[in-house]
Amino acid sequence: MPPVWRLWIRSCPVNLLPMLLDIHTHHLSEDPSNAVLNCDIKNQPIPNNAFYISVSIHPWQLTYDNSQLQLEWLLTTLTDKRVIAIGEVGLDKLCTTPFDLQNNIFCNIIDIASQYNLPLIIHAVKTTNELIMLKKQIQPKNAWIIHGFRGKKELAKSLIEQGFYLSFGERYNPQSLQSTPVDRLLFETDESTININYLYEQAAILRGVTINQLKRTTQETMNKIFFNC
Repeated sequence: MPPVWRLWIRSCPVNLLPMLLDIHTHHLSEDPSNAVLNCDIKNQPIPNNAFYISVSIHPWQLTYDNSQLQLEWLLTTLTDKRVIAIGEVGLDKLCTTPFDLQNNIFCNIIDIASQYNLPLIIHAVKTTNELIMLKKQIQPKNAWIIHGFRGKKELAKSLIEQGFYLSFGERYNPQSLQSTPVDRLLFETDESTININYLYEQAAILRGVTINQLKRTTQETMNKIFFNC
């Protein structure tokens, strides 16, 4: 059962929420309240000035020896009031981590995210079919977000039809960004030190809207995903 505080923070009124712009970053921004900081077991202690946190078990960092320790760390960290997402987590067929281990841990994390009603920020490399199959089988109520999406328009369409959200970073396929419905569209800086506002400016030009319009509609989507507003 999720802690009582989580039920409050994830259903608080929109007018009490700061402007969240960046759903996934590895760097604390000048204004930490506008970004979700990715933290994993190496980030100890978690920075005090982090405002929102996602907790991560990256497939690159998994081994048979450390997988249980990482799961235990993730569960312990969920008591932190700042945690509003789990990720990045996921599946990667190009890394050296055995795929059966990746899949086993990812399925464990899916269960945890469902229990706590937290969105998943997903690292996906050559695993679209597996993710779609899992989502069809599980039919999760929490949001599944493909982070750093760079795929083509056709892949974007396929994922959106299956209920995924797409988060775009510094590099992306312009046609994919243009065609993604506004209620499935998110933005992130990931490992880049680029200013998140620059991403919004470029995306707004591509989509033929003002930056304020794009920020407003994206904020509405993020409030729904992260705060149940």
